[in-house]
Amino acid sequence: MVVFLQIGYTYCMIHEMINVPEALKSIFPFSQLREDDLARIAPSFEQVAFPPGATIFSDGYPAGVQFFILSGQVKITCRQKNKSITLGLLGEGDHFGDEALVRDRLYETRAVCQSQVTALRIRGAKARAIADSSNDVRGAFNFFYKTRQMACREKCPWRHESETVDLMSRRHPFFLVLRVLSTGILSLLVFSFLLFAAVESKNSATFLLILSFLALIVGAGLCGWSAFEWTNDYFVITHERVLVQKKLVGFYESRRESPINAILSVGIDTSFFGRMLGYGSITVRTYTGDLRFDRLPSPYLIHALLEKRREKAANQTQTAEKDEIRIALSSRKQGAAGQKTVEMKSRPQDFSQEGYDSGALSDFLARFFHLRVQDDESITYRTHWWVLWGKTFLPGLFILAVILAIIGRWLGVLTLLPEGVVYLFGIILILAGCGWWLYQYSDWQNDVYIITGDQLIDVYRKPLGTEDRRSAPVKNIQTVEFERKGLIRLMFNFGTVKIKIGNEELTFDNVYRPSQIQTEIYACYRASLETAKKNEQQKFMEWFKTYDEIKKEGQRPNVDPNDDECG
Repeated sequence: MVVFLQIGYTYCMIHEMINVPEALKSIFPFSQLREDDLARIAPSFEQVAFPPGATIFSDGYPAGVQFFILSGQVKITCRQKNKSITLGLLGEGDHFGDEALVRDRLYETRAVCQSQVTALRIRGAKARAIADSSNDVRGAFNFFYKTRQMACREKCPWRHESETVDLMSRRHPFFLVLRVLSTGILSLLVFSFLLFAAVESKNSATFLLILSFLALIVGAGLCGWSAFEWTNDYFVITHERVLVQKKLVGFYESRRESPINAILSVGIDTSFFGRMLGYGSITVRTYTGDLRFDRLPSPYLIHALLEKRREKAANQTQTAEKDEIRIALSSRKQGAAGQKTVEMKSRPQDFSQEGYDSGALSDFLARFFHLRVQDDESITYRTHWWVLWGKTFLPGLFILAVILAIIGRWLGVLTLLPEGVVYLFGIILILAGCGWWLYQYSDWQNDVYIITGDQLIDVYRKPLGTEDRRSAPVKNIQTVEFERKGLIRLMFNFGTVKIKIGNEELTFDNVYRPSQIQTEIYACYRASLETAKKNEQQKFMEWFKTYDEIKKEGQRPNVDPNDDECG
């Protein structure tokens, strides 16, 4: 059966109609519904197809239709400050066009087919009607719309272009209201008390009046600060990882993440009031620790989404491996494959776009002190120049004091000691101070952190002393996190990156731009996985090559060595 449909200016040809209820079973959130509910909502969906390169919709047009992909790949982009940003590449089971879930909205994104795409489409009015009849679907649609809005608005420097954000959620809004109200009520009480005291006072009325309005201003500032703090904490699920970001302005910032395939289990913790108000805690367990985010809205729905993502990631990995092996075997059959297996070694990716080239003073100092050095084989980091300043401050101060003492004796200020003794001991002390300073500088310079294509290396070496060198394979990374604690670290943008690999934990201490280093480590992790897949394919090819050789040897005719060659 062949069906032609027209959507906008793109013609779609469907070669084979599918069973819509069966297709909905594999798509979140409809996978949470019963079969009778799926059969009831199935007529609301239409099957459509698009050719490669087709633009399904563009930003600025009325949002009337939502799509769920059955096969193929769609690229989603949006505009941020007159610049086109790729939000990700969507595949089977993903959705787009979430702006249609809200009445009278315009599309904020653009959807372009990267391959032949088959999808289910549903009108916005019908999608809203389905949401009204199911709390799970309504909650999921609400997450879809808010996530798409936040992904278009928020900067996510840790995300690469092809990585799609499935969920981005803050804490439950109840705690925003609770924090703002408690702060506001407290400040109003203090303001009222001081204002009443100013009215009743005879001697300090002006002072109390000024103090009351100052308390009101401080309270308003704290309310704004509380709301801003609430917006800085995120729980994020992408196609590839789970991420927890927490930030306390002026005091603390951290981001922890774990690849989807490193997750062992997902737990939910709720209280009595949490179940009443619809919030709870999600705990993502890995081999080396937990990622926990408290007071999330709709925790059971987030749990279901995360489990669906884990299942989908595992299935996609198996499917991709089978497809790659099939392509490799087809190439070998056509004679395109090489005759020798070559072990492939991953190399650090080119991160030149994330170098220290902004023109800011902090980047200039980072380049000057070589805090990040990249070559063809590795990326090397050193601790921040503030650590160098802390190590060399005392020897530098000691040298300066000796120099000032010599100058003072030369000017005739210090006359307690003979001039020759001051100069002699001064030179000796300066040399000792310089030796002390150079020792501290070497101690700073010798502590390096290295990322290669397949290894993370932490080197701690004492000048004229011992060396402690630890390494771990990139492919075994379980979690990566960074944190910046304290005003100094936040001001100068340095902190600690922690990488958990099995039972081992490597720490990159006091490194500049820890968030960028975390991103680079994760990029190397992805590259390592890709290389491992290719090496596995090469091994399969070697197996088949050996099998072909054995098969050919078995087909050779047996020749009697006693027979005369000439017959």
